[in-house]
Amino acid sequence: MTITFKYNGKQYTTNNLEKKLNKLGITKNDIELLGSQYRIVEMEETDKRQVIIRSTEDDIRRICFISKDKSRPTIRELFKSHMWDPITKTGVKEFTEEYLMTLYYEN
Repeated sequence: MTITFKYNGKQYTTNNLEKKLNKLGITKNDIELLGSQYRIVEMEETDKRQVIIRSTEDDIRRICFISKDKSRPTIRELFKSHMWDPITKTGVKEFTEEYLMTLYYEN
């Protein structure tokens, strides 16, 4: 999942927000999270709908697109391909079982 944000007038897109913020020497409080208008328009023209996922631990809005025809998947189903695997060291490090328990649908 990519996240787009603005900092000092410049737009950044990253797959690992924490790593990018550390590299820039800033925190989440220093940035403005952005959605991609192009992606939203593109998805509205297909069979997808936008949902927003939030965590009780941070203020990040995770914009996801799911099928219009199906019920909402569980948070685990939605993020299973991004889950951190400590054995293979693949996935998003923050996406552990414990972290997924803090995620919820905003809308």
